[in-house]
Amino acid sequence: MKAEFSNLKILIVEDNESNIIFFKSAFKRTGATLFIAMNGEQAVDIVITNPDIDIILMDINMPKMNGLEATKAIKAIRPDIPIIFQTAYVLDYKQKQCEEAGGDFFLEKPIRLASLYDSIKELIN
Repeated sequence: MKAEFSNLKILIVEDNESNIIFFKSAFKRTGATLFIAMNGEQAVDIVITNPDIDIILMDINMPKMNGLEATKAIKAIRPDIPIIFQTAYVLDYKQKQCEEAGGDFFLEKPIRLASLYDSIKELIN
């Protein structure tokens, strides 16, 4: 399955190296430009220095600043930017916390490519 995202700038916020490799592979032939942050603090800095980022894939559990805190900080700067939470911790209260933080979509790990691509298409259109 291949998607066309040649005009998209996507920020991947993920502290797990194998998940970063997955995302790089998932977007390799889509044409998207990827930015990688290993924690929430880096994510906020990248959004500040790259105001043209189109969408963010946000992990929840990370060192320094978690995904919920980072989302709140990013939405204060760019309330329009879509954020997709991706996590292995699928509990109703976690999904509610993500929505309250400003998340726009929620994907369960392990992530299926079709779900990932479909959620991005839905949020950017």
